[in-house]
Amino acid sequence: MISGKANIFLAGLFILSSILFRSCNKADSASENSTRFSLLDQKHTGIQFQNDVEYSEEYNTYTYRNFYNGAGVGLGDFNRDGLTDIYFCGNIADNRLYINRGDFRFEDITEEAGVACSGVWSTGVSIADVNGDGWPDIYVCKSGLPETPHRHNELFINNGDLTFTEQAGVYGIDDMGLSTHANFFDYDRDGDLDCYLLNNSFQSVTDFDMVEGGRLVRDTLGANKLYRNDGDIFVDVSAEAGIYGSKIGFGLGVSVADLNRDGWMDLYVSNDFFERDYLYINMQDGTFSEVLEEQLSETSLGAMGADIADINNDAWPDIFVTEMTAEGDARLKTKVLFEDWESYRNKVDKGYHRQFARNVLQLNNRNGSFSEIGRYSGVEATDWSWGALIMDLDNDGWRDLFVANGIYKDLLDRDYLDIYSNPALMRSMIENEEKAILSLIDRIPSERVPNYAFRNMGELSFTNHAERWGLGSPSHSNGAAYGDLDNDGDLDLVINNVNMPPFIYRNNTRDQDSSNFLSLSFMGTGGNQQAIGASATLYAETLLSYQELIPMRGFKSAVECRLHFGLGDILLIDSIHISWPDGTCSMLYDVETNQFLILEQSASLPLPDLPAPSPDKVFTRFDSPSGLAYTHRENDFVDFQREALLFHMHSSEGPRMATGDVNGDGLDDLYICGAKGSPGALYVQSNNGSFFLSNKALFEKASKSEETDCALFDADGDGDLDLYVACGGNEFSSSSSELTDRLYLNNGRGGFSRSEQILPAGRYESSSCVQASDFDSDGDLDLFVGIRLRPYLYGIPVNGYLLQNDGRGNFTNVSDEMAPGLKELGMITDMTWADVDMDQDPDMLIVGEWMPVKVFINEEGRFTERSDSWGLSGTEGWWNRIIARDLDGDGDTDLVLGNHGLNSRFRASPEKPVTMYVNDFDLNGTVEHIICAFNGDTAYPLAMKDDMVRQIPALGSTFETFRSYSGQTIHDIFSAETLQRSVVKQVHMLESAVLINNGTGSFLLHALPAESQLFPVYAITTGDFDHDGICDILLGGNLSRAKPETGIYCAGHGLFLKGNGAGAWSPVPADSSGFFTQGEIRDFEYIKINGKPVISVARNNENLHFYTF
Repeated sequence: MISGKANIFLAGLFILSSILFRSCNKADSASENSTRFSLLDQKHTGIQFQNDVEYSEEYNTYTYRNFYNGAGVGLGDFNRDGLTDIYFCGNIADNRLYINRGDFRFEDITEEAGVACSGVWSTGVSIADVNGDGWPDIYVCKSGLPETPHRHNELFINNGDLTFTEQAGVYGIDDMGLSTHANFFDYDRDGDLDCYLLNNSFQSVTDFDMVEGGRLVRDTLGANKLYRNDGDIFVDVSAEAGIYGSKIGFGLGVSVADLNRDGWMDLYVSNDFFERDYLYINMQDGTFSEVLEEQLSETSLGAMGADIADINNDAWPDIFVTEMTAEGDARLKTKVLFEDWESYRNKVDKGYHRQFARNVLQLNNRNGSFSEIGRYSGVEATDWSWGALIMDLDNDGWRDLFVANGIYKDLLDRDYLDIYSNPALMRSMIENEEKAILSLIDRIPSERVPNYAFRNMGELSFTNHAERWGLGSPSHSNGAAYGDLDNDGDLDLVINNVNMPPFIYRNNTRDQDSSNFLSLSFMGTGGNQQAIGASATLYAETLLSYQELIPMRGFKSAVECRLHFGLGDILLIDSIHISWPDGTCSMLYDVETNQFLILEQSASLPLPDLPAPSPDKVFTRFDSPSGLAYTHRENDFVDFQREALLFHMHSSEGPRMATGDVNGDGLDDLYICGAKGSPGALYVQSNNGSFFLSNKALFEKASKSEETDCALFDADGDGDLDLYVACGGNEFSSSSSELTDRLYLNNGRGGFSRSEQILPAGRYESSSCVQASDFDSDGDLDLFVGIRLRPYLYGIPVNGYLLQNDGRGNFTNVSDEMAPGLKELGMITDMTWADVDMDQDPDMLIVGEWMPVKVFINEEGRFTERSDSWGLSGTEGWWNRIIARDLDGDGDTDLVLGNHGLNSRFRASPEKPVTMYVNDFDLNGTVEHIICAFNGDTAYPLAMKDDMVRQIPALGSTFETFRSYSGQTIHDIFSAETLQRSVVKQVHMLESAVLINNGTGSFLLHALPAESQLFPVYAITTGDFDHDGICDILLGGNLSRAKPETGIYCAGHGLFLKGNGAGAWSPVPADSSGFFTQGEIRDFEYIKINGKPVISVARNNENLHFYTF
């Protein structure tokens, strides 16, 4: 036992012999280690295993769907000598067990150990002390052809002498399904290890019709199973525990973690093909509640391996799931198949949730929800990926991501599929060729690709360091596991490959820098001797680090059974909190780093019964006021059917709101814009805080329009509030009268009548925004109206309009005279009036898509564009919203701007802009727009070949194959002459930002914090929400109507940014701020209800939310 300086409290603790710590001779000297990892050769390691998978006419990817899924690898100390050993699974090859003899030298003891599983297809391996005798056992999942001898899963019980006895049948887990992996954990906290067995469906994928409710029908052959450990046998309790077990489950990954931090283990199951993933929350009574659709806005489509661990050091576990989308242009355009909008919506409508072809990184919001941030983090595309591992590879205190990827045959090669998916051709080959199947498979391309090693850069971002770290060898990798094989204080890697030797990577971190670490092992009690499910939380200086002991991780694999903490330059840990699987706890204080510690559960104590913290939240949501049960109903218009090269719909950008007292009773009323087919609504407040619908018949007459903005202001100077409604969207042609904006005049009592003016400028245009101000200082309110786009001509710049009021509510377009710079200004989304130069008249600040921020300075009623002199050059973005406020309290006007954000496939910078070319490229009378973005150091069209040829059929003869289209730039596809006559627009930044007015005629741009960039911002408001005298910011957004190949943008739930008074803002998580609204937030409006200030939240296709503060 340790005493003295370590001051250990409530914990039994031992230090492993110093012989095990940095005692092994290195295979190479430190001076020879030029990269963080060294790939060791077979001669040194003695590992001769190779997972060779050779196809035959009878056994191949056509007769067995998972032929190239590879196999796992498991790490465990099978002889308890303090050195981690390795067990490899083979598909056709026998499994092999290698004992670690030190110095990265291993001895093959497979035959004497009796664990080869000869002649049967093995998939995943789980390492756990299943029978609770203190020795790690081996559970092997089997798959392949059903009639194979010894086809059932096998459980090898460790005899303690490096021999094993197979007892799967004795324990009741000799399953005969297409098993992928098993995870052993104590789900019911009864002190022994239960088992979740992940199976793949026997049924062919092509035989399924996507019907609603399919996952509720249990499969008697290949279902996933939850086995409860009843001491000497495992009992299938799947149905009563609430575990799905249907034929549509194509499980490839099962992960265990305490996702809601309640002390009970939860489950995440990743499913391949069309079935969505499953998220099971442990209900603490032997059952689980499946809540994926409630907690995750989107998932991977062909989900593969997964891991769960804390990536941002907030002590809450996050979820990483791999998929198959390639990163580089060449493989992206030849190996990736994206769904079209109709297929995607059909799946959503039938209960298969929102799934997309990319990796996902689900950030735990700590309140029963997650935000998908994979694109922001830069980890969304890693090619055909299997193993997913989260661990600290460089000991800097931040967990990194490792992805094992590659498939021996590119089964989704688009050119191969185009040719050989032809049934007539297939039949002809089979009838006329002696070995037709082999001939077909021979034609499938095969290419090795590098694995990915993402270094955690903090701020939720990652950078691929595989090549830099020495992990970039091209391969076909599948299962992977980490462990400190030489006990030197860093994590080594073992990777199982197909048709090539496995990778054994030695980590050289401890030789290269002065980083520190701590390794924790656990001695449990009862039937869980390894204390699987225990967790440790480290507190040290500014570091908070949390891990859970769940060895079965990634893809078909098991990592070593101890927790490794990288600690950077930290030398002393203030405290460590241990949560044991049975709910008890231990505490350690003042623990020195660079140790291997063993902690004993027997010395733990019950968790203190402390009252749950109830911090005062800034916002409190309450039910909608009586009578205000409005729900926005978006019409079902699909922009992509008309414009195949669009990536985002523009017909669903509402609703906006306006507040004011329309009937002169001193109470705030509320107008909400409607979508096409659903009228806008005016709600009038009563003295008791309830609301009633007013002027309903009047607004229903205009229900065919798409309302995009509204303003309550006194148009005719009679002292009451009139209503202007901007109409636009992308549904209508330019000849449609539904694009006419509407002015409603108030009779003084809240009764409205429509003006006959054709607004804004005497013709039909798609308006986006309206704002009122007395720009000419004549005592009445004039208007700015922005135009969003020209239907059927996306990308063509459109106008802004300055409408002068004659004082009686008659408006005249004076743009040419007063503000000529508004002509063909761009694709306007929003504007605000503000006196930015402090000369006592309102200036115009305008934003839009493919536009820089524009400022027009008011010079005695005439406007001059001064954007560049105000420091706004290079601000081209996809701006959605702008508001003007004095953010820093210095007396001048600053700006908050909502942009597309960075959680996106689109990335832009001044050096690598996103560029759009607009032209009638094939001279057929239809205008196309082609968007190009950088992939590496070259910009390529983002459109896949299918969409490009659909929009411009003439290109079909130029690019007959997908390979011929890949790698083509816009300059390769079109002539210089064609491009020269194109309208060209660029985007240089996608960050939401603030513009701080320096008071001397210019702005300073500052990007908002990382959390602000996780979603497109459509709604902004400001105020002193926490009553500390400092201006705060509230953001809202999201966009769900986007092409499946880009995916939706729904990581936002409203974000409170707390001001510090010095021009900076800090994000406050929802569990602290109290603001949490799911869906597509489109507007915030202040409204007083019963005299109290309230924030009304408008959402697309949803009801309103209301918050007090």
